[in-house]
Order: sequence, then C-alpha cells, then structure tokens
Amino acid sequence: MIGAIAAKEFRDYITSRRFLVLFGFLLLITLLALVQVKTGMMSWMTEEGESPEVYEVMWGVTHYLGLAGGIFALALGFDAITREREERTLKVLMGHPVYRDQIILGKLIGGAVTLAVAVFITFLVILGALMWMGVNVDSTSVTRLAVYFVFAYVYLLVFFGIAVAFSAHSKSSGSALMYALVLFLAVTVVFESIAPIVADHVAGPRPQPPTYDPGNFENMTLEQLKEQEKLWEEYEEQMKEWNKKYFETVETISSLSPQADFEQISQYVLNPHARSWEDVMFPIGMDDSEEPTYSLAESLSFAKKEIVFMMAYLVVGFVAAYLGFVRAEIR
Repeated sequence: MIGAIAAKEFRDYITSRRFLVLFGFLLLITLLALVQVKTGMMSWMTEEGESPEVYEVMWGVTHYLGLAGGIFALALGFDAITREREERTLKVLMGHPVYRDQIILGKLIGGAVTLAVAVFITFLVILGALMWMGVNVDSTSVTRLAVYFVFAYVYLLVFFGIAVAFSAHSKSSGSALMYALVLFLAVTVVFESIAPIVADHVAGPRPQPPTYDPGNFENMTLEQLKEQEKLWEEYEEQMKEWNKKYFETVETISSLSPQADFEQISQYVLNPHARSWEDVMFPIGMDDSEEPTYSLAESLSFAKKEIVFMMAYLVVGFVAAYLGFVRAEIR
C-alpha cells in the first residue's frame, strides 16, 4: 500500500504544472549562476592559459542553488496534507483499509523520489554545461560533483520534510506555506545576519596595528626597530587569535542553518584542497602545487559537524511530519 501511495504521489508531482515551472526555474537559476561565474573568470583564465577547475566554477553556484532549491522543495510539500483536507479526499482515503502511517510514508517517499529525479537531471545538466564551457572535468571531479549533488538532495529533503510537517500541523495550505516560508527565511537570512553580530561580541574589539611614522623610519635606532618589529609580531598574533575566535563563532552559529551547512559541505566536497574555514571562505587563488590534496573521505571528515547538523534537520522534519499526521484529527 505504501508503494501504491508513493507511486501516485510521484505521478501527481512529476506531471503537475507547479513542478515543471519550479524545476525549470531552478535549472535556469543554476545555469545562469554557472555562466556568470565562468564569464567572470574568463579574463584571467585566458591570460594564464589554463582551464578552470570544477570547484572554482561551482563555488558561485551553491548559494543560488540553495535558495532556489529550498523554495522548490517547500513548494512541493507545503500542501501535501492540507490539499487532501481542502479537497475532502482525505476522509475518502481514510475510509479504505489503509493505516495513517502508510499514507504519510507514501507521501514522503513519493516526494523524495520526485526530488531525486530533479536532482539527477540537474546533475546531468550541470555536468554537461561544465564540459561544454571547457572546465577541467576529470574522473575525480565528476565523483566529487556527484557527491555534491547527493548532499544537495539531502538539503532539498530537509525543506521538503519541513514543508510536509507544517502541512500536517496546519488547517489550510496558505497557513502551511506561510509558516514554511517564515522558517526558511529565518534559517537562511536571520542566522546569516546574526552570526557576525554575535561573533563581534564574542571576539571582542578588533586589535589595532601599532602606530609609527613612516617618514621617521630611517632615523630609528636599532633598539627602536627591534621594538617596532616586536610590536608587529604581537599584533599579528593577536589578529590571528581574534580571527580564529571570530570565524569559529560565525561558523558555529551558521551551522544552525541548513543552507550554511550545505554551502560549507559543498566547498569541502568540491575543493580537494580545502580543510579549514580560510579555504572555504577564500576558495579562489590557491596554488595547487603548494596546497595539499585531500581524498574525498578526508574532505568529508572536515565537514562532519555540518553533515550531522543537516542530517538532524532531516530527521526532525520527517519525524514531525509523521507524528503530525498520525495524531491529527481527520474531519
């Protein structure tokens, strides 16, 4: 019975005008972001005579994919239950020999399969676009890109589960959509805005560089020069500690956002040279001959905190959807 419900949900999703419009918009936004980044890199890449790497191009796509993908997933699931109530088909369905958990599991599985198809098509389109643009695509980068889209799929499932949960707990589709969008904006915009403010308070005042008169540099004695050098060394050490405290705070608060988690994971997965927040914040311009290259397993280990947070969101969303439906009063 679960399979039959899931198959029906999949057919309804995949043939709906809503899915076609939203999925087309998602593909368009992703391709436009890809073209924009590649075009911006053409000038200096042409001068260097090199082909860009996949991670150098995809870093600018992830943010737009996260925003458009989150809205796409919410739009698929916000009326999964409320639509049945509003069309009065839920009572008819409950009149058949079927359990509530079979209904909600079938709806969740049907939506998950729909998102899997959408993500797989997006992966093929992006891969083809990268090859057509002349990006350096080898077997390793294809594997990393595939893993990247696996996490993109998990990210979409997070918001799909949240949308279905609100649909199960709401009396109307409008209310479910409003609650889902408010939560989406909270975890994508509010956390991103709050993180630097909290980090400023935690890290404290930014260290100030030592003052000196450049015009008097030649007249300084050896002792003064040594003292000036010591002051700059202390300043650099203070800045290092301040930066570490500041960005660790930003990273911790941002980890509460599924979108920030997805962006962090994507940089580790796509970039074989990244292993710290500096590499994630500044992925362009690293010299491959000097930077160590990490295996995919090592890259995933660097992102284990973000992976745990995103999986926690996924479990909470699906459990909330399940419990909300099996305990709901059907009228």
